[in-house]
Amino acid sequence: MPETIAEALGLPERGLLSLVGAGGKTTVMFRLAAELTAQGRRVACATTTKIFPPTPDQARLVLAENNEHFLDACRETMTQGRPVCVAWREESGKLLGLPPEFIHRLLDSGICDWILVEADGARGLPLKAPAKHEPVIPERSTHVLALAGLTAIGTALDEDHVCRSGRYAELSGLPPNALVTTESVARVCNHPHGMFKGAPANARRLLWLNQADTPDALAHGREILDRLRAGDCPPRRVVVGAAMRAPCVREVWEP
Repeated sequence: MPETIAEALGLPERGLLSLVGAGGKTTVMFRLAAELTAQGRRVACATTTKIFPPTPDQARLVLAENNEHFLDACRETMTQGRPVCVAWREESGKLLGLPPEFIHRLLDSGICDWILVEADGARGLPLKAPAKHEPVIPERSTHVLALAGLTAIGTALDEDHVCRSGRYAELSGLPPNALVTTESVARVCNHPHGMFKGAPANARRLLWLNQADTPDALAHGREILDRLRAGDCPPRRVVVGAAMRAPCVREVWEP
């Protein structure tokens, strides 16, 4: 069994990975940044939405607004073996995201092996269906990683548990306020306007079923995995895991 997120996802040496969905995107992003940096990769984290600033041990924060030397700051940090987190500016305790064109500029600079982008917001909830204006995925993303939190299974389909719960109901066929099922998660994953909505055609689609911290949650993850196996167009790789645990990987499946 792979020991790291990077191994479980089968990531190559370079790329641009966008994280969407809900249930641990920021945790996965910074853990993945640490793993790739430990492998000698130069890593930049960014967002096209809003995230909380990284802790000093997660990444060095570089704000791009009115900073003509942000690329130099990024380069210097990465040569020190540390990830960098690039945002537009900080406001009300959160980092404001960069436009995709800015992220493409960072990609073209050649100073990064990997750029990890949180491209969706979910208000800290474990599950989400995207609205029409979401997510904001850079079109040159090589990988899109969708997340779903297994703690949502068995909770009510409402705004206390599922971000955009009305949209989730539409895509999954589950009535509002019904209990969230493993089947509904698989349906939203496979739906063309579901978890991978807006993913570039050539991007590798990956799914992380997160929060498999208990035997029940792990069983739910395996149920979703079985349903995805039976589908016509599953993601290229599915991982069941618990990003805040060690080891963090429980199951890996590739069609």
